[in-house]
Amino acid sequence: MMGFLRPAGAAAPSRARMIAPFAILLVVLAIYTVYWMYAAGQVRGWTERWIESQEAVGYDIDHARMRVGGYPLRFTLDVAAPEIAAPQGEGGWQARFDRLSASAMPWNFNHWIVTLGGPMTLAVEADGAPALYRADAADARLSVNSSGEGTQRIGIELENLVIDTIDGPVSPVMAMQRLDLTGILNDADELSTRFEAQNVRFSAGTLEPELAAAFGPTASLVRFDGAVTAWSALATEGDARDWARSGGELRIGAAQLVWGPASLGGTGEIQLDTMLRPAGRLSVVISDPESLVEAMVEARLVQSGQGDALRLAAMMAPRRDGGVALPLRFQDGGIFLGPARIGSVGAID
Repeated sequence: MMGFLRPAGAAAPSRARMIAPFAILLVVLAIYTVYWMYAAGQVRGWTERWIESQEAVGYDIDHARMRVGGYPLRFTLDVAAPEIAAPQGEGGWQARFDRLSASAMPWNFNHWIVTLGGPMTLAVEADGAPALYRADAADARLSVNSSGEGTQRIGIELENLVIDTIDGPVSPVMAMQRLDLTGILNDADELSTRFEAQNVRFSAGTLEPELAAAFGPTASLVRFDGAVTAWSALATEGDARDWARSGGELRIGAAQLVWGPASLGGTGEIQLDTMLRPAGRLSVVISDPESLVEAMVEARLVQSGQGDALRLAAMMAPRRDGGVALPLRFQDGGIFLGPARIGSVGAID
């Protein structure tokens, strides 16, 4: 009982001291709520002004209900049934989603996480004719970091992507287990890009029968890590000629392909020649050159005589960790692996 008795002469706790912490908390909560409501209005205003600016340059944007929620931990802009149509000068494509949600933390409006809900319907022009596609994913998210100078970093994550062709030419890719893409723009006007796609399944009929038989309908892994220099020259108008005149270059720090008997990686640089065709050289490391050459002959990518030359080149090639190194060259519109021409490429428009 003595523990519950106040010592003689001790003052009783002040009621004000007891409720002061709660009062302060309520005041802080009220101030934060006012700030949140003000900032939510700003977010909606920014969105409406952005839509107006895009429509001023020819885009047509429509949507159903739009609201800002997420109180108290974040700001979430939720847009129902957004539709966007680009002007003809930008390709004339049209896209529609069931829902779009963009979230940011209260202390950082420069970083937004965008979630796309429901399937996307995309109308484009393919092979000179209208085409309509439907894409759906178990998870589709974008991460956008920006500053006063514009977007500086963007990331895309897709899981279990499925693409259906509704009308027009069949989409080359029909499904993908996972896609991760990151782009970072630095002060040197270089766009650093990291790309990884897992279990990419090609649509039936888009591969030559011999190629599909030799390599299979699914590429297990496609990976790229590199940078595009002189990015502003390419991004402004999307003109490859301007980019080539500016000395633009694709620097490949690491690339990897695992597709049936093909298991290889490479590094190098690619530019555009005077006819806007890819030109450059990569060092490609092949883990199993014999299996690759056999599949290339079966797929009719090379003739049997070229296959023998490739085998000989592989025998004489320097060894690297994980395989042998052969040069992959883009020259005068041709693609050469070692001594063998394996394909051709036209101008980049």
